[in-house]
Amino acid sequence: MHFLIGVAVAAGCGLAPWATVKVETRWIGIVAAPFLVVMVAGAVFGLALYPFSDLFVATFSLLAGIALGRAMPPRFRPFLILLLILSALDVAQNLAFAGPSPAANAAPDPHFSWFNVRFPLSSGNFNIGFADLVLIASSAENLRRRKATLALSLLPGVIGISLGEALLSTLPANRPLVADAIAASLVLFLTAGFVLTELAVSQTATNSS
Repeated sequence: MHFLIGVAVAAGCGLAPWATVKVETRWIGIVAAPFLVVMVAGAVFGLALYPFSDLFVATFSLLAGIALGRAMPPRFRPFLILLLILSALDVAQNLAFAGPSPAANAAPDPHFSWFNVRFPLSSGNFNIGFADLVLIASSAENLRRRKATLALSLLPGVIGISLGEALLSTLPANRPLVADAIAASLVLFLTAGFVLTELAVSQTATNSS
């Protein structure tokens, strides 16, 4: 179930740039601003509005991802450099703030719920951070602007989440802290997905020429 939800989330984020092709970037920023304000206020004051907080987090993340994808040059290397930097930071912050995982049926923290989208499952909740959603949407926008197909633009998120879920399912219960930090770093797997997608893009271009 974790895997299916992850793929659905990745596909939804990847479709967002295609659904807003005709929307000007300034309007995307204007619409995203109030969602950001609500997120910040909710996190600061600990507003217990879950699951409604998920709507604000998801909407802002998708809009911010589209805006970031349009702000970056429509080339592979600059976006890869950004992903590599964010991957290192993600692993570092996972190491710095490592701690015991909350119970499967634990209520979401009213402060931190404004940084994640959460799907409650009996086998353990599926959580994805807003920054991960931003990067999935922005990688799809990067590929869309580079004339990749819709299917190819969905691949970075789908591959990244699939790799992350596969690693988590194979790790032993008593694993090293570093392994936990890497497994929890979805940005790292999104980077791998972006690189693998670039190989597919290059192969497609070669075959069509």
